[in-house]
Amino acid sequence: MTESTTGSTQLRDELAPSWIDEITIESLLHPQDTTTRLREEAPLAWIPALGTWAATSWDLCKEIANDTENFEAVSSPLATRVFGDPNVTSAEGDLHTHLRNAVATPVSARAIRGQIESRMRPTAKGLIEKLRTQGGTAELLVDYFEPISVRSVADSYGFFDVETDTLRRWFHQLKTGSTNMARNPDGSFANPDGFALTDGAREEIREYLEGKAKEDTEDPNNVIARWIHAESTDGQTRSIDALVPSMLIVLLGGLQEPGHALGSTFFGLTTRPEQLQRVIADKTLLPKAISEGLRWMSPLYAGPARAAKHDLVLQGQQIHKGDIMRLVYGSANHDSKYYEHGELYDLDRYAHPHLAFGDGRHSCVGSALGPQIARVGLEELFAAFPNISVDPARPITSAGWPFHGPTALNVLFNDDAR
Repeated sequence: MTESTTGSTQLRDELAPSWIDEITIESLLHPQDTTTRLREEAPLAWIPALGTWAATSWDLCKEIANDTENFEAVSSPLATRVFGDPNVTSAEGDLHTHLRNAVATPVSARAIRGQIESRMRPTAKGLIEKLRTQGGTAELLVDYFEPISVRSVADSYGFFDVETDTLRRWFHQLKTGSTNMARNPDGSFANPDGFALTDGAREEIREYLEGKAKEDTEDPNNVIARWIHAESTDGQTRSIDALVPSMLIVLLGGLQEPGHALGSTFFGLTTRPEQLQRVIADKTLLPKAISEGLRWMSPLYAGPARAAKHDLVLQGQQIHKGDIMRLVYGSANHDSKYYEHGELYDLDRYAHPHLAFGDGRHSCVGSALGPQIARVGLEELFAAFPNISVDPARPITSAGWPFHGPTALNVLFNDDAR
């Protein structure tokens, strides 16, 4: 499947508001105003700047994500350039099951149960001790949230010998390519040099995975070696080439998104100081606070792509075979049909499921691990620094498409307040 630029645009010109032509990739870095207007005026719209359809309402995202008759997972040209194809987000059928089992098993609820206290909490406590040496100031994303995220996820796959700073560098370098969306009219990438850092990280990661595959397959912590050398369904040894694209996705989304879940929850709570104080005083409120944080500022704002399997009409729009549908989960999580004043963080919001982890067969494999990392991380942070606050000289902002989260979290705390 390839992104379509024919047929759909002609009908879009007739049905969609003209202001959609003015949407730019740059404007989508701060997407809330645009996606709110899309939900209200054109919940299914062809976006010329992206070369894809965007589904921005809750109902549409749910429908397309679960409609296997009309839509299938696909690797967009950008995802193929960055990760390779097939991968766990683009495969279907037996191949998808095979790849999903490979990357999901180490981070399943059952697999991580014993890691929460034995690995995650000691990691958090060690990072807290480093924060104590910083004179009452920190940039939480760099100093705490990203390190606990990358360490916890990578250790679940047995990457104990990779330094935390290297893991952070890997996902940031992969991110530069995954956000290099600008295209020329002929479909080529407008900034081919923008993939240089991503290519470097990909080769470094591949070399590391090849090394792990050669190590002791009896080591229960060596997930990669055991997967490679296990007998596949056709009786053949698995190839490292079959695993690399999916592991690259894990090393981008998996390493990044728990950190963003921490950041979004902390950011959201700071917008409601009385709710922040309630959570600091009562850690049993943290699961609800994290769920609301994920809804309020979904780390994966614009989800994986789907492609039309044949021509069809959806919400009065003519969709052509091969057209790419972008599921904008971050927008769906603000849909006023299900969330009153969805733009506000509210710990006391009436419980309703969110789509921060997607939906259906391609939902995020880290849906069990991510909230646990966030819970442990915030428990330890609030226990250590109950008077933590945002630095008033550097207020929090957020940005990003398709990934969205706080850009920096500069805070103040008094280590003597216990």
